[in-house]
Amino acid sequence: MIFIENEGALFRGPARGVPQEVWSAREGRFVPYGQAGQIKPVDWGHTLSEDEAQAMMDAARAEMPSRPSSSEQI
Repeated sequence: MIFIENEGALFRGPARGVPQEVWSAREGRFVPYGQAGQIKPVDWGHTLSEDEAQAMMDAARAEMPSRPSSSEQI
């Protein structure tokens, strides 16, 4: 699997033009990509290293609003 960035979204798949999953910051994991199986054009997205992908995931998590802990909930 490789990491692919396209228009600010992070994908994962066997090749750049064949994304299978997309990163969900809300869920904190990769989820199935709704358009998986549809081959993308040659110029779609670009590959990222694992470190670059991790940085994107960390940044997306940091932008998520924090949830109150169970002790803070009423």
